[in-house]
Amino acid sequence: MRSVIGATPLFPPLDRRLKIPLRGGSARLQRKVCEANDAGSFEKAARLLRNLASLSISAKRVELITERVGGALRDEAQSQTDRFLARQVPKGCGPRAALMVVSVDGGRVQTRQEDPKEKWKEDKVGVVYDAQPCPERPGAEYEGPAPRTRSVRATMESWETLGDRLSALAEARGYGRARQRVCIGDGAVAIRSLKERCFSDAVFILDWAHAVGHLHHVAQAAFGPGPKAEGWHERQKERLWHGRLWKILSEIGRLCRRAGEPPKHAAENDPRRILANNLHYFQTNRAAMNYPAFRKNGWPIGSGIIESTVKQLGKRLKGTEKHWNLDGAEETLHVIACLISDDGAWNDFWKRCPLARAA
Repeated sequence: MRSVIGATPLFPPLDRRLKIPLRGGSARLQRKVCEANDAGSFEKAARLLRNLASLSISAKRVELITERVGGALRDEAQSQTDRFLARQVPKGCGPRAALMVVSVDGGRVQTRQEDPKEKWKEDKVGVVYDAQPCPERPGAEYEGPAPRTRSVRATMESWETLGDRLSALAEARGYGRARQRVCIGDGAVAIRSLKERCFSDAVFILDWAHAVGHLHHVAQAAFGPGPKAEGWHERQKERLWHGRLWKILSEIGRLCRRAGEPPKHAAENDPRRILANNLHYFQTNRAAMNYPAFRKNGWPIGSGIIESTVKQLGKRLKGTEKHWNLDGAEETLHVIACLISDDGAWNDFWKRCPLARAA
């Protein structure tokens, strides 16, 4: 068994170019190794394979195989993206969904960098899923539409790279043919820029929990901890739910004037800085906080899907004891993102692989 694993060939098209022979069973082994990553680390994956599948394999070999598969997945994603950007993909392809949702967020991965300040790098994550709009019903708690099929992209590269790959994925999922299209996120500059560049025709929705969180920051900055801040926060939260954003903006503006302009070099935790930043935040994202209209349309107002996806990826990559080189993190991200997608991408990948057909 060790010799088979140790002789695992590279993936196509490199296999074919190098004329590496196909070896029976190697694809099955590589698939098992990649799926064992769900254990949480290469060491745990090796132990899982040894205890449950009687496969004697080192943690280092698990790492190398995972990175090899991740590299192939990355190349496929980039090839799909290149065809999309070159307009080689027919516009409006894929099934027609009632609602397509795109959501984007970021996590953190600890890397092997000499400068301690550069150790934690951001992984960028995007999901695309289809749903059936579920309009709000009087007297019922609003939950929004349930996601049907989720597709995931993740990268350690730039937000621009994620945006391009997510655009290609969305088009393949039928984004261009969807009757309704929305993009939901936390309002960060990078996320808004990605939305405007790649999904300009989608309605942007600011995640409800993030909006409420910003109201909490305002309350704490204006009144400090205590009942007064809590009361103010609850009143503004009620206004936000009912779409009275102009009243919230007026109230935050009043608090800003009362506190005064923040000094030029004010610290980020200076209450005046917090108030000013949040006034700008609510002004910038005003159109994305029309929650009554979003609920009437039956659209999602929370980004729980992307947040749970980031957590799933973080479960594998994040940890104080885990230190990644950037390529290793990138390739492992591609493996886990494909594994946790609900669209059959993982099975499809192995069906396309000549190693699987030769096994």
